[in-house]
Amino acid sequence: MSASAIVARTAAGGIEYLLSQQPGPRWSPRLQIAARYASVREATRVALRLPGRFRAYALPLGPNGADLFAEAV
Repeated sequence: MSASAIVARTAAGGIEYLLSQQPGPRWSPRLQIAARYASVREATRVALRLPGRFRAYALPLGPNGADLFAEAV
């Protein structure tokens, strides 16, 4: 079973999460409204297809829907 994931990037104000890609990438600091992907692989594919200036990455989600980094802190 693969974990669900989101696409994130580091911004000046902290981490931002991808909301949608159409017509262009839209970002938000709110994890709750981020676009969810079925697997880390799918989220990585989306992140790699974004323009290089965004430097986004896949971030796996924990069982309760929070990102794993936030749960570890």
